[in-house]
Amino acid sequence: MYSRGMRGSVRKPRTAGGTWSYRLDLDVDAAGQRFQKQVGGFRTKKEAQTALNEALSSVQHGTYVAPSRQTVAEFLSLWIEGVKSELAITAWSNYRMVVNFYIVPHLGSKRLTELTPVQIKAWHTKLLEHGRKDGSGLSSRSVQLAHRVLHRALADAVRWNLLMVNPASRVKAPRANSAEMQAWTAEEAVRFLGGVADTRLLALWIVALHTGLRRGELAGLRWKDIDVGGATLTVAQQRTTADYAVVVMAPKAKSQRQLQLAPATIAALEAHRKRQRIERVAAGPAWENTGYVFVNELGQPYHPSRLREMFEKDCIRVGVPAIRLHDLRHTMATLALQAGVHPKIVQEQLGHSAINVTLDIYSHVPQAVKREAAGKIAGIFEM
Repeated sequence: MYSRGMRGSVRKPRTAGGTWSYRLDLDVDAAGQRFQKQVGGFRTKKEAQTALNEALSSVQHGTYVAPSRQTVAEFLSLWIEGVKSELAITAWSNYRMVVNFYIVPHLGSKRLTELTPVQIKAWHTKLLEHGRKDGSGLSSRSVQLAHRVLHRALADAVRWNLLMVNPASRVKAPRANSAEMQAWTAEEAVRFLGGVADTRLLALWIVALHTGLRRGELAGLRWKDIDVGGATLTVAQQRTTADYAVVVMAPKAKSQRQLQLAPATIAALEAHRKRQRIERVAAGPAWENTGYVFVNELGQPYHPSRLREMFEKDCIRVGVPAIRLHDLRHTMATLALQAGVHPKIVQEQLGHSAINVTLDIYSHVPQAVKREAAGKIAGIFEM
């Protein structure tokens, strides 16, 4: 907090045609550290005196923000490094990507203290119209994410007394459209598994469809996480990416879970391990005993992005709809709910934080299922 030992003075232009300025001189803290700030550019003495009075008043009320020439880009370069210790590495990597590709190119040259809500709203429009590298527009969800990152950064600027108010708080982010979610029918899923039955990673796709594990959870699955005798699988870690580099980390608390495995899942994993032992013998000294379930012919775990690439190729080869690897998770949940599995069980299987998350995501369960449920309820009361 600034103390009240403050003074200020108005100064004449030093040269003909120059501008008036004021100097603010005050104590910063009880230790007696001094703070001086000179601000110029005023056409008249009256303008300089008015600005000085406003500065003195804001100091007295604890709302003073020193004028600065720091740009948004300069502030964000310091800010993104400062928040690295506060975020998971993957989240921080996403924040940095948003800063470098979506914020700085459009707002970076503007002075931090002069950034306005109007400029932020215009930035939203630019991103929606041509925010991608190829000139096409970003999705409203991506623009919403970019807005959240900017809002957090500017909120920190307010806390650090670099801004009086957060201009992003005065702008509504674009309403995000619901993410397009695709899921196979049961027939399509069976056709896919039949089409990859002769491949060495059949167990990977079976586990994905049977359990709904995320890509990072599949990539991070270890043999010690599987209890064949107890027919359980423990989700204890994930292998994800940050700037394409692989990062091994623990899942969020709710995502750390133990799943019951069906006999068919266990059988697929046992066959996979038998095949892996044969590959280990064939590789000899070149084999790396990493302990991961899904590895290449030399025992090395796959890069998470490689799993996506292999899945897309298999979809094309088999001739099923080319959904995302993450959509196998949606397929499992959708088919489970259609089969009458209780939503609470599906929530725990997926590792969602609350059942309402599951219900919100899978509100698309076909109307026929709802009609069937209505018929069952009515049947309870038939005479």
